[in-house]
Amino acid sequence: MNMHAENQPSAPAILKSASIKKFGLFSDETLAFSSGVNVFIGKNGCGKSHLLKLLYTIVKEGAAPAGNGSVLEAERLDNRLASKLAGVFRPEGDHIGRLVQRGAGRRSAEISAEFTNGNTCGFKLSSLDKISDAKSNVGPLQEAAFLPSREVLAFEGFIAAYKKRELSFDETFYDICVALSAGQLRGKRDSSLDRLVKPLEEEIRGKVSLSAGRFYVTGNDGSIEAHLLSEGWRKLAALAQLIINGTLTRNGFLFWDEPEANLNPKMVVQLSETLLRLANQGIQVFVVSHDYLLTTRLSLASEYQNEMPEDQRCAVKFFGLARRGSDEKGVAISSGSRLADIADNPILAEYTALYDYEGSLFEKAQPSN
Repeated sequence: MNMHAENQPSAPAILKSASIKKFGLFSDETLAFSSGVNVFIGKNGCGKSHLLKLLYTIVKEGAAPAGNGSVLEAERLDNRLASKLAGVFRPEGDHIGRLVQRGAGRRSAEISAEFTNGNTCGFKLSSLDKISDAKSNVGPLQEAAFLPSREVLAFEGFIAAYKKRELSFDETFYDICVALSAGQLRGKRDSSLDRLVKPLEEEIRGKVSLSAGRFYVTGNDGSIEAHLLSEGWRKLAALAQLIINGTLTRNGFLFWDEPEANLNPKMVVQLSETLLRLANQGIQVFVVSHDYLLTTRLSLASEYQNEMPEDQRCAVKFFGLARRGSDEKGVAISSGSRLADIADNPILAEYTALYDYEGSLFEKAQPSN
């Protein structure tokens, strides 16, 4: 059964839209999100990962119990946002003002997000590293998980090392390691959890467990340390762990940067189905992808929603990010429920170019008369 947040007015809120001005490559953009799966595509250097990290920061730090709007409360939100931006983006010397779109003189970025409960979170960021006008009345939100493109299940001892040393990893790695280390839910799994986790366990041929700070996958092949498994299996195992320990739950958020990295095509198919199942269960998903198979399968799920298995029916939206012309800074964004709606699709363009290239080689290979 589809359990999207908008069908449950009393449920915790999810992201409805975001307005971004002069932040990184975003000059003045407003994005309206799907309650299900949101896919960001575009060439390298178009700001996709920055957008993902910014949305994650808003959800992680903008969520708080409704307060009295005091000065102290606003200062705390300022500080939380500044700390999270520094940790997630890792600008040189923690100078978060470097995230403001470059230009002459002092400049400011403005960020605001609206949630499905009608409430908002927003702030200004100056090129002098100062957060101001930070306001949020969103209230409590469910958990948000950010999965980087590199798998983290084999990062033994990372949490302690991150706290004690200056590591060359941004804070999303620390956050996800903390989330993964949470104990699994007690008792028998309910049917909705089982439907999400079982296909992943079948793919990795076992169940995920954590013992003495080390992850294992236990199945017919015995108990195998996570770092001895392929990276593709570790990525699917990490997703299974986040589901069975309750991090990913209804009205929660999943942000995933290039989930297809190091997955074979069969696993990409499994991944696409899992993302759809997560969204069907009310988890709002945000994905950055360069993969033809993953994006095409998600587009087909959107185009033929009524023909999809019931547990994979959900809303899907694509956002195409493309650099503007040489005379104008920033990126242009097109959006739609199908890949065909995207004005600039470099994934499809390269596959078309490959087809044409093969055709030209075939023509050259023909014997001349």
